Amino acid sequence: MGVDVRGRSAGPPAAGGVRSSPSTARARDGSGFGAGVALATAALTLVTFALALTALPDKVPYPFTDEVIVAQWPGDYLWMFPAMVLMVLFVALVAVVHQHVEPERKVYTQIALCLATIAAAVLLIDYYVQSSVMPLALEKGQLDGWALLTQYNPGGVFIALEELGYLLMSLSLLCLAPALSAGSRVERVLRWVLVASPASVAAGLGVVSVVQGRDRGDVFEILVISIVWLTLIVAGPLLAVVLRRPVPVEGRRP
Repeated sequence: MGVDVRGRSAGPPAAGGVRSSPSTARARDGSGFGAGVALATAALTLVTFALALTALPDKVPYPFTDEVIVAQWPGDYLWMFPAMVLMVLFVALVAVVHQHVEPERKVYTQIALCLATIAAAVLLIDYYVQSSVMPLALEKGQLDGWALLTQYNPGGVFIALEELGYLLMSLSLLCLAPALSAGSRVERVLRWVLVASPASVAAGLGVVSVVQGRDRGDVFEILVISIVWLTLIVAGPLLAVVLRRPVPVEGRRP
């Protein structure tokens, strides 16, 4: 056990006789957890995306109570359950990135975490109500307000909340980009992905709005969900690599 000039223990030597820095050792804490969250987010996004692709609802005319809807239960709602878990994982992912980055960059991740929390809350409420309330209301014939709330209405509340939630998620991803250094190839690629994704969302919103006006239907909703989910699938493994690298408490890489 070594002692520094001020009389404090310098800690036992690391393997090979080299002492490990206390700051570096603390920075390693949680790196495995963060990488696990990143990989779990990517994997669950892939599962959710696959389920959603098999559950694209048929076009049902107003008042959206056709027997076709009854026949499509529960298949059209299954993807919402992993999607709700995904929202929680997304907040956790942004939180571990916030914990990982250097102190002078945390202002960006703090904003990203706030946006991620709002987005997750919006989408959790949207999916929970849709999967828990709407099928039961249809089954019981309690159809007051059904047309405005059901996912089968391309101009309804469900679609609008999805657009809002995923727009906020794309902004959250954008805020993560400047928080990452460009010191490695992986981080440079990751920053490019995190910038390209919201840029694509903004371009898509502009094009769809010009072509279809306010009556966008579910075109932009499908577009923004696809872009954000693909981003999480690609960025998850890259973030896992970044989060495995220790960053000293002082904010400088070892």
